[in-house]
Amino acid sequence: MPNTQILDTDVAGTQRQKAVLNERELKRVAKFIGDEVGIQLPAAKRTLVESRLRKRLRVLGFEDFKSYLDHTLESSQGELEKLQLIDVLTTNKTDFYREPDHFDYLVKSAIPSLEINRKRQSRRELNIWSAGCSTGEEAYTLGIELNEVASRQSSFSFNILATDISHNCLSKASSGIYIERQVEPIPLALKRKYLLRSHNPESGLVKVGPELRSRIRFKSLNLMADHFSLANKMDVIFCRNVMIYFNNELREELVSKFEKQLVEGGYLFVGHSESLNGIKTTLKQVAPMVYQKL
Repeated sequence: MPNTQILDTDVAGTQRQKAVLNERELKRVAKFIGDEVGIQLPAAKRTLVESRLRKRLRVLGFEDFKSYLDHTLESSQGELEKLQLIDVLTTNKTDFYREPDHFDYLVKSAIPSLEINRKRQSRRELNIWSAGCSTGEEAYTLGIELNEVASRQSSFSFNILATDISHNCLSKASSGIYIERQVEPIPLALKRKYLLRSHNPESGLVKVGPELRSRIRFKSLNLMADHFSLANKMDVIFCRNVMIYFNNELREELVSKFEKQLVEGGYLFVGHSESLNGIKTTLKQVAPMVYQKL
């Protein structure tokens, strides 16, 4: 099928050809994204895919999608652009204290249970993993809540690993800089304790304090990789609102890998629209969208 083009008008009022993503090209993109990160891109997403990829065509100077995809997916010069392609097509919606009942359960039920196991095994600290951390709000929320536990219990120690496939998201997360509207869900007392205001009050920016940022390690990781290659077993894994983009086969594969990565008694938290019903797993549900390795 030939590349389709329509007329567009630039800011100077000059008409130029505007590339349109055809069915064959959409299938190429969908196969790449499905193979790399497990996300499904049905035909209904064509307009979204086209609009997001058009930005990359402009940046790199390609006139049509076929040339862009040939460069990105077929040539040795396209390796770095593959990361950009993944970045623009993956959804990165997250918030501080999203689905807050999960953090209540973590602090009131999961942590006391895990602390008994940790002390019995003479381990120094609990290992927490925010898988698919996006721009870092979930990881920092975990850090706030766990640091509050540590402030009440001198023997409590933890570390947080936060991973994502998007390098742009990881860069944002590592900086710990957010606009004030984004941090509104954080209780006022905790904002004052853990956030720093910009020296320029008109900027509307805040930054996560160094004490909290030092407790979180951000790392690039593809959940579809054969092995996670993580140094430590995890006591808690948060992987929320990630599997909604996967088919059941990939969900089952990912849950199986999480299960192997958890310590005995460890917990997996998934999003409220991500029930593990119909997935083969030995994890047992202990609360809404909270599963434990028993």
